[in-house]
Amino acid sequence: MIKKLMTAAALLTMVGTASSATLYTTGVLDFNKTTKGSYLGKIGAAVPVTVLKKQGSLSYVRISGWTLAEYPSMIFAEPDAAEYFGKNCEWIAPKPGTDVAMMIAMAHELESSGKVDREFIRKYTVGYDKFIAYVLGKTDGVAKTPAWAEKICGVKADAIKRLAHLMREKRSMLMGGWGIRRAQHGEQVHWMMVVLAAMCGHIGQPGGGFGFSYHYSNGGAATSMAPALGGISANPKGGSEGLSWVGESLATIPLARFTDCFLNPGKTIDYNGKKITYPDIRLVFWSGGNPFAQQEDTNGLIKAWKRPETTIVCDTVWTASARFADIVLPACTSLERVDITSIGSYSNLGYVAMQQAIEPQYESHSDFWIYRELSKKMGFEKEFTEGLDEMGWIRRFYENAAKEARVNGLEMPSFEEFWARGYVLFPVDQDARRYNYLGDFRRNPIVNPLGTESGKIEIFSKKIESYKYDDCPAHPTWMEPTEWLGAKMAEEYPFALLTSKSRYRLHSQLDSTASNLFANVEDREPVWIHPDAAKKLGLKSGDVAKVTSRRGSVLAGVIVTDRIRPDTVVIHHGGWYSPEEPGEEGSLDVHGCDNVLTIDIPSSKLSCGNVANSTQVKIERWDDELEPIMAHVQPKTERADD
Repeated sequence: MIKKLMTAAALLTMVGTASSATLYTTGVLDFNKTTKGSYLGKIGAAVPVTVLKKQGSLSYVRISGWTLAEYPSMIFAEPDAAEYFGKNCEWIAPKPGTDVAMMIAMAHELESSGKVDREFIRKYTVGYDKFIAYVLGKTDGVAKTPAWAEKICGVKADAIKRLAHLMREKRSMLMGGWGIRRAQHGEQVHWMMVVLAAMCGHIGQPGGGFGFSYHYSNGGAATSMAPALGGISANPKGGSEGLSWVGESLATIPLARFTDCFLNPGKTIDYNGKKITYPDIRLVFWSGGNPFAQQEDTNGLIKAWKRPETTIVCDTVWTASARFADIVLPACTSLERVDITSIGSYSNLGYVAMQQAIEPQYESHSDFWIYRELSKKMGFEKEFTEGLDEMGWIRRFYENAAKEARVNGLEMPSFEEFWARGYVLFPVDQDARRYNYLGDFRRNPIVNPLGTESGKIEIFSKKIESYKYDDCPAHPTWMEPTEWLGAKMAEEYPFALLTSKSRYRLHSQLDSTASNLFANVEDREPVWIHPDAAKKLGLKSGDVAKVTSRRGSVLAGVIVTDRIRPDTVVIHHGGWYSPEEPGEEGSLDVHGCDNVLTIDIPSSKLSCGNVANSTQVKIERWDDELEPIMAHVQPKTERADD
C-alpha cells in the first residue's frame, strides 16, 4: 500500500537540522489516490510523513517501516546533507539564511503561473493583496522571480519553479523546526512558510498545510486528554513584593538580550510592540541553564558577567557558567531526589514517579532543599514551602491533576497507587488519533477562528505594521542579514557558520561525559568543511584548525565531508567553553565553543530572539602546540564558611 502510494505521488521533503539556519521540511503526498481512512490509520493522523530526528546529523525519516532510501522520489533542500539520504534522493543546497528569498520566489512562480488557490486565499486569509504586490515588485520595483532568488540563495531558478509546482500539484506539508528562526530576521521564515502553504491551499487537509516542532518532544503525535502537571508558582502566596521593577515582570526581558541588559542598565529597547527599559542588575542567580554555552558572543558575555556585584550558579556539574560564578550551590541530580514528570512531552501520555535511587552525594542537595534554606535565611520559608516538603508538593501536583481529570471524565489511581506502581498512562481516543491540524478552521473559519486579530491567517499584519519596525515589516520580506555569504565582509570571512545540534548531546548537556569520545577530533569540537574548501586551505580530516569571526577564535578538529556546501562550515552547538586565558576577554577558546564566534544582536525588534546562525568566519590550519581542555577538569575551590 505504502509503496504504491509513494510510486504514484511525488514526495518532496526539505529537511533541516534543528539548529541550521536555512532549513525547512516539506512532504508532498497525493491523498487522492488512496483511501484516507486506511492510510491515516496506518501512518497517524497528525502528519503522514513522520520525521524522526535527533539533533544534528543523526536524522532519519520513516513511513510505516519503509526506510527513506526506498522512496522513489525525494528532494532535500538544506546547506548540509543528512545521513538519511538514499540513492534516489536529490539534494538542493541553498546558502544559509536565504530560505525566505527562495520561498518568496516560489510564491512569485505560483502567482505568475496562475496556480495559487484563490478560493483558499479569499476565505481563510487577510492581506494577500499587499504581500503579492511586494512579490511582484509593485512596491519596490523588484520582481521576486526565481531568477532573482537564484542570485541570493544559489539555487537554480528552474529548481525553484519545479519545487513550487510540485508543492501545489500534490498535497504538501511544510514542517519547520526551530533552528531556522535562530537567525537575523528569523521570524520571516516561519511566516513565509505559512503564506506559501496558504497559497498551495492544503492547510486543514489531512497531511497538508504546515506544522512546527515535529522534530521535538513528540510534536505531531496524538495527544491524550490528561491535564498538564502543575508546578511551584514563581509568585509565593501572600504577595509579590520584590518580584517586579517599574511595574514590569523581570520575565519581560528577552532572554537573548540579557548580556545587553547587564552592560547597559537604563537602556530602552523595542520588544514585541512595547518599550522596555533595562534594570540595573546587581545580583544574578542562575539555575537550570548554562549561559556560557547558550548565549551568543561569549567574549561579550564575559564582560557583561563582571558587571553585577554577585553571581550565583546552582547546578549539578562544573559548567563554564559555574566556573565564572562568585558562589556555586551544588545541586544533586534527578537520581538523588524525588520528583514527578509527564512523559510524551506535547502528547502528555502519562506521569512517571521519579523515585530517589541514591542519597545526594558529597555536599549536594536537591533544588528544593537549597531554595528552602535560602528562603529561611531571608525570612519567608513558610511562604515558599506553603507547609509542604518535597513529597507534599509532588502529591499536590498529582492530586490537582487528578481532580481536573475527573471533571473531564478521566479517572486516575490514588497517589499511593501511582507512587507504588511508578507510572500512570493515559488513553488516546480516536478523535485525537485522527486529529487534523486546522481542520476545524478549514471547515468553518467563522465558528472556529484562529487566535489572530482577524481570526484568519494574517499574511499582512496591521498590528505589526503599527509597530513601524525597520527589521520586521508587516508581511514576509527578504532582508539581508548583517553577516551572510552575500555581504561584503564575506571577502574576509568567506564561510557561513551553522551551529547545528550535536547527535551526541542536548545543547551543552552531556559534554562532560564520554560522549566526547565519539565526536571530538584531538579533543576538540569538530568543524565540518567541504573537500574543495579543505584542499584550498591545506586541511585534511584529523587536523586542527583555528576558526575566527569578528568576535573571537576557537580551535576545532577538522572533518572533511561533502555533506556541506563549499562556502559553509558547521561547528555543533554546546561544546563547553575552555579559554586559553580564563576570564580574559578575547582569549582563544581551545575546545570549540561555537558561541565564541556568533553575533549577539536581536533577530528583530519584534521577538528579540537569538541569532546563532548568522555568522561569517575564516579558517586556517593550526600547527602550534595544543593546550589541554580544562573545561572538564574540576577547578580549585574554596568552601564557604557555614
